[in-house]
Amino acid sequence: METAVLVIVVVAVVILAKMVMDLKAELRALRRQDPQTPPAPTAQPVPASAPVTPPADEVTPEIFTAIVAAIHLSLGDQLRVVSVTPMESLWSREGRRTIFSSHSTR
Repeated sequence: METAVLVIVVVAVVILAKMVMDLKAELRALRRQDPQTPPAPTAQPVPASAPVTPPADEVTPEIFTAIVAAIHLSLGDQLRVVSVTPMESLWSREGRRTIFSSHSTR
């Protein structure tokens, strides 16, 4: 059992590494195609006292990158992600529906 879990983890890591390498290669190719690409902005240091929390209505760059990578991996170059907006969580609504449907009506 432990061997199977280890194999699954190794395969997942290899797939993620391949995805990252493909994204890096695609970024390099895109940068070479566009000579007008401005230099990448440098990150400004954030004071240690200021907590870094993104607004609730925005998607963090890491999550956006993961979504774009998943779409690119599954659908190829056919689509282009224009924007990503968070949705309201439906888990609470689904839980309420399950509880209410389990009650018998009189």
